[in-house]
Amino acid sequence: MRSPENLVKDSLPPIKLIPLENGDEAPAKGATQRSSRSTNIKAPTDIRLIKVLEFLRSNNLAPNSRKLYERELKRFLGWTQLHYHELRPRHFGLYKEYLRDEVKTDAQKPLSKSSINAGVAALKSFFKWMCYTYPDIIATNPTLGIKLEKVPLPPAQSLTPEQMERVWAALELLGETKQRDTALVHILSHGLRAGEIVELNVGSFDGKLLFLPDTKTNEPRLVPLKKESREVLLEYLRSRIESGEELNSLTPLMISHHASYKGERLSYHGIYFAVEKIGELAGIEDLHPHSFRHTYATDLLLLGVDPSHARKLTGHQSDKAFRRYTLRSEQEAAIAAYYRAIGEEEAQ
Repeated sequence: MRSPENLVKDSLPPIKLIPLENGDEAPAKGATQRSSRSTNIKAPTDIRLIKVLEFLRSNNLAPNSRKLYERELKRFLGWTQLHYHELRPRHFGLYKEYLRDEVKTDAQKPLSKSSINAGVAALKSFFKWMCYTYPDIIATNPTLGIKLEKVPLPPAQSLTPEQMERVWAALELLGETKQRDTALVHILSHGLRAGEIVELNVGSFDGKLLFLPDTKTNEPRLVPLKKESREVLLEYLRSRIESGEELNSLTPLMISHHASYKGERLSYHGIYFAVEKIGELAGIEDLHPHSFRHTYATDLLLLGVDPSHARKLTGHQSDKAFRRYTLRSEQEAAIAAYYRAIGEEEAQ
């Protein structure tokens, strides 16, 4: 009779030995592969950055503003490793000192007060959004007590009547884009931002008013066009129909003439390029789309339009930002009052 030990041995399968080639090298090869895999693993994305990117996507920012906000918020994330719920007002005070004392420009100069304010403003905007969107992460905005640097209010960069005459004359020198760019300048001359014009469709124009559903302030706006501008815009649309284009309410109001994007929606950079070209022809240095917005706001006040109404037409949210336009109109009014008081005609 077999013993229990022999029964167990008989039930086990035979062991087959398989020789390994280059056995001494096999472990090293496996180690190399593991090492290679480990070096290819990327560092995990900073979860704080995910919220920054969501903020940038969810806000209707102009391209330049988006670029500035992204740069400043990434700079802040590089300065501290604290998570958002760990941040306190004192941290932002220290960060402001860091911007003032340690950050340099490309020319190795300290940041200007305006540049420091740009960084602080980006943080204020982001954390306001965080508190509203993720109150479970941040219940109280830690940037509320951080003050901006005091800087002189910059003057409005308005175009003079003589410069505007040169702009209209320059439009006559254009070729293929003449009709479109004339319509573009008429719209810009009613205070619209370049980013707002990009989003306009044919349905945004009812023959008299422009309707802007999405603006920088996230508030819809109606912009009344003067008669000449209405006629120019209608003629531009008629010419596109006559050329065979089928227009509907969702067709872009302004289209590109660039060879690679012909017939597509005129882009933000396309608007800037068109205005720069007009500026070159008009002999106006640094002409940009916002020049027309400054001119429109200033002219409204010089015409005697109530500042609150003017702000509604231009879509300015901040009294402080609009103040630069009221300064000139107040100065003009003071001069006129002086000449009336002494019984003289206002100096021409």
